[in-house]
Amino acid sequence: MDSYSLYDLNEYIKRVIALNFSEAIWVHAEISQANEKNGQYYISLIQKEEDGEKIIAHSNAVIWYKTFLFLQKKLGKLVHSLLDTGTEVRLKVKIDFNERYGLKLVIEDIDPKYTLGQIELRRQAIIEQLENEGLTGLNERIALPSVIQHIAVISSATAAGYLDFCKQIEQNRYGYAYQLTLFPATVQGHKAKAEVTRAIQAANQDSRFDCIVIVRGGGSKLDLSAFDDYDIGKMIARSTLPVLTGIGHQIDNTVADLVAHSSIKTPTAVADFLVEHNVAWESSLLELEYAIIQSTKGILKEQEFSLHQIESDLNSTTRIMLTQAAHRLESMQQAIANTTTQLIQHNHVKLENIKQSIHLLDPVNVLKRGFAMIKQHDKYISSTTEIDYKDSITVSLLDGDINANPIKKK
Repeated sequence: MDSYSLYDLNEYIKRVIALNFSEAIWVHAEISQANEKNGQYYISLIQKEEDGEKIIAHSNAVIWYKTFLFLQKKLGKLVHSLLDTGTEVRLKVKIDFNERYGLKLVIEDIDPKYTLGQIELRRQAIIEQLENEGLTGLNERIALPSVIQHIAVISSATAAGYLDFCKQIEQNRYGYAYQLTLFPATVQGHKAKAEVTRAIQAANQDSRFDCIVIVRGGGSKLDLSAFDDYDIGKMIARSTLPVLTGIGHQIDNTVADLVAHSSIKTPTAVADFLVEHNVAWESSLLELEYAIIQSTKGILKEQEFSLHQIESDLNSTTRIMLTQAAHRLESMQQAIANTTTQLIQHNHVKLENIKQSIHLLDPVNVLKRGFAMIKQHDKYISSTTEIDYKDSITVSLLDGDINANPIKKK
């Protein structure tokens, strides 16, 4: 039986590949790993089952240093996002087979439109799934507190967007004090999903917070695609705290933006939103204070008018009462004077009568009428039983006294 050396076999494979793949071809795959070394990128490409996680194909690829400089000039910062783990890419590759190192794909170009198209297709499918499950608009129905002070912030500690957010809210011109608690999370790449969902869950378990804020700075649509994730969208929708997002500045909203309570374009705009929210509450208090003051002034003015009216009525009533009282006093004085005069006249008549009676009862006048007064032992006698018959008595008449001896009648 004939046999081939491994080298001969590999050399044969190399000739077959060179013969059939003389020109570069376009292939699409998912990046499972990408490592940079000395300006060159060594990439692991995979293909999974449709609607599954099972890997059905794998190949290694490389971007040489000069090619990477070409791609960087062509695509700018987007090239780094395209080479991130989990990104679906369309690559122009030259198939290279080496007898010792085996098969590898030498990447010559990248089609960013394919990646963006795949992201949009996935995004639309996720949105449709969330809508079918009734999760869109769920978080929006949670009312924001009247005053927001304690905020759970989900972002990378070193992200420019996070720093901008902190600066904007801490230096607000109204002097409002906010308590910010950072839940560190990667906001780009394949790690974002696990870290952001974990941070949302942790924030919901803390009763201190009024809301959750998710912020990251601007970037390409591919940079922001980490937030076009079903699990992140579902976690935001079911959050018991209202979630505010300030993710980049793209025209299209991410899935996270669509299910959040409020989607605000930039981190600084989120800070302004929170400040203006508290300003609105303070303004409503000031308006209420003004309304209370105006209402109080109106009531006081009405009461003052009423008091003046009462004062006027009291003065008028008092004058009338005093006039009536004066008339009554005058009438009473006249009545007293009349009564006194009548009483004096009546008593004067009585006195005259008494005087007349006294005059009539005067002993001299009595003696003039023929009466006599009998006296014995310096005591006037009014009854025969009072007379001492053994001694004389004195009989007083009008013109003199007579001594006589009493004789007791038998």
